[in-house]
Amino acid sequence: MVNSVIAGLTSGGVYALLGLCVVLTYRLVAVVNFAMAAVGAMGAFVMVSLMDAGLDVWLALLAGVISGGALSALLGAVLVRWFGDHDERAKAAVTVALYVALMAIGLRLFGSTTTGARRFPRPFDAPAFTVGDVVVPQSVLVSLAFAVLITVGVGMLLNRTSVGLRLQALSERPATAQVVGIAAPRLAVAVWAAIGAISALVILLVAPRLGGDFSTLGKLITTALAVAMVGAFRSLPMTLAGGLLMGCLEGFTASLGAVQQYRGVVPFLVIVVLLWWRSRHEVWDTAHSR
Repeated sequence: MVNSVIAGLTSGGVYALLGLCVVLTYRLVAVVNFAMAAVGAMGAFVMVSLMDAGLDVWLALLAGVISGGALSALLGAVLVRWFGDHDERAKAAVTVALYVALMAIGLRLFGSTTTGARRFPRPFDAPAFTVGDVVVPQSVLVSLAFAVLITVGVGMLLNRTSVGLRLQALSERPATAQVVGIAAPRLAVAVWAAIGAISALVILLVAPRLGGDFSTLGKLITTALAVAMVGAFRSLPMTLAGGLLMGCLEGFTASLGAVQQYRGVVPFLVIVVLLWWRSRHEVWDTAHSR
């Protein structure tokens, strides 16, 4: 069982990265982006399709990341242009519609679960070290290092730089930000582009382990949202911890024969439990404020 939990960290770092992308989008442009994983999957499949056509792996990687960033920037521009004055719920609903559209397009272009699995490169599959009977691959260290780098780097960017202050103003008071001269639309689209590029990289890290089909990779948004809820869509360190916890829970359930086939339900259970717990505190606070 301990070995299974340790093995779950292989996925935990990637889940943390996905959750961080959700939190960053929410904190910087005030949108819960349901289409994020589908955008990342699009970039990942652009890369692997170019590799299948004979393009060098590094050029294909660059093209895939740029594709993910460009597609995300396009979606961000749509939201900024036509839905900039709408509330958060309306924007989230738009990203749900975009998610459905991207999944339909992706399945059409790249095939279904049974017909569209691709062979993704495995640059970090070499063993890093061994814990008990578990061989920990380099991908664990890479994903964890990447997640920590984003957590620390973005925290410093937001709190210690003028760009970070502009980004916070854009998220919290977009209308006021434009009045004081901040180029809000361009800054928002730049954030969307960066998140899209990072999402494509993250999907590329996890694709070899999950079978390499578009449907599975696009549906990772459920896990990303569960991880983001651990951090209440605000705290980067808590989101990082939530991703590692989700990976450990997945490894733990995989070791239990009776529930192994239901381990995909774990993200939904986490979401439900967190919603219940937070609403419980709201009810408690309301009752004692009277």
